[in-house]
Amino acid sequence: MDDNKALFDYWHERVRLKNLDLISSAGHIQTQNLRHNCTNYDDLRSSREVQWLEEPERSRIIAIIKYECTAQVLQRRSGILKDRVIELQAATDDVEKQKSRLLGLIRALQEKLFGKDRDIERLQARISILEAENEALRAESENDKAYAELLQAFEQLKQQYAVIEKRKKELAKNNQSLGGRVAHTNRYRRERDEARVAIQDLRQQLAIAVQQNQQLQQENETLRLDLEQLRQKN
Repeated sequence: MDDNKALFDYWHERVRLKNLDLISSAGHIQTQNLRHNCTNYDDLRSSREVQWLEEPERSRIIAIIKYECTAQVLQRRSGILKDRVIELQAATDDVEKQKSRLLGLIRALQEKLFGKDRDIERLQARISILEAENEALRAESENDKAYAELLQAFEQLKQQYAVIEKRKKELAKNNQSLGGRVAHTNRYRRERDEARVAIQDLRQQLAIAVQQNQQLQQENETLRLDLEQLRQKN
């Protein structure tokens, strides 16, 4: 055992590790704690083989035992912690990949959701335009219908007036007696006055209808301009 290498190799082979949970713990552990609690250092230094030696040889052997026990437990702990770092790094990489995948899914869902919202807004805007167009067409149709009915009534009244005029001429021609002429003249005047009043009333109604028609046309033009602006915005 005079050869130092042989001594180191000899005691290296005799070192035994124990208490792996303490060796593997993540917190800081003092070296002497690892040496005493995680190796057979105390057993080796107090062994009969060591205690039989004389000084200073015994102290030299104990120093070698201390070195070998300390070196081996620190080497094992370092290896375990490095493996744990690798595992944690791999787990972190997996988490990042999962995070990236989930973020991608979230962005895809957001795009679909916002895309649907934009589609809904466009459809709602289109519905508003169509409803406004329909209302404008309905108002215009009702106005044209009312105006046509009023013109038809005016034409009918003109025809009635023409019949009265014709009847007056016939009565003037056929009545020979003064009494008959007077009676028919009074009747004619009454019918004529009634027809004039009816025509005047109808003319007033026609003037009102024409004015309302012009107002509706202006409103329709305003509505048409609003629709054009709404189309341009959408």
